[in-house]
Amino acid sequence: MTTLSIVIPCYNEAGNIPLIFQRLRETLGHRQDVEVLLVDNGSKDSSVSVFQQETEKWKDDRFKIVSVPINQGYGYGITQGLSNAKGDILAWTHADMQTDPKDVLIAFDLYCSLPAGNYLIKGKRRNRKLLEAVFTFGMQLIASMALKVKLDDINAQPKLFSRSFYEKFLRFDAPKDFSLDLYLLYQARRNHIEIINIPVDFSKRHSGEAKGGGSFKTRIKLIRRTFSYIFDLRRSLKIKEKTI
Repeated sequence: MTTLSIVIPCYNEAGNIPLIFQRLRETLGHRQDVEVLLVDNGSKDSSVSVFQQETEKWKDDRFKIVSVPINQGYGYGITQGLSNAKGDILAWTHADMQTDPKDVLIAFDLYCSLPAGNYLIKGKRRNRKLLEAVFTFGMQLIASMALKVKLDDINAQPKLFSRSFYEKFLRFDAPKDFSLDLYLLYQARRNHIEIINIPVDFSKRHSGEAKGGGSFKTRIKLIRRTFSYIFDLRRSLKIKEKTI
């Protein structure tokens, strides 16, 4: 039986944690081929007590809590979850509930139905506001031109891939910040791994504050960090080419 591990990084998401438990339990039903790793990514709110309350309430051994004492970035939280995962197929999605956790299972069942091979399945957001769509298009256009690979809706969730992909590209060299999604897609394109998009509905955040988008100010910060990483990555690739 092929198994799936879903990693969900949670930073100050106390208000969303009960919703995540409830929605995933509804979606999973009686499935035993899935584990969920909820990463307390150095939260400073009441997440620790909420995690404890929810695990005691449900007593569902498919749910595991991974604790990161000090926040070292979005990407670090995800990779800590991945390092504790046991599944054959690995995935991550966000804790903000803007995309439905059921999308991860849709991606997993699709992966299992495909011919033997190596794939990366990701969400492609729909029902977005015009300004958000413009930001996304601008980021993917610059990233695609700078890195010379085709990239689409970089930050859309979920992301799902094989354990072999993780071992080769993410286990040791993955970035610790929000550029992890970009790095993942770049490695897939560069190494000729087929990327398959699934449509996902994009709704309002249920609770808490957006970490990488949200307000205009935080969105600008995200764009600056992403652009900086794009060109740092491009420079590092040129250096590697010269040393070969």
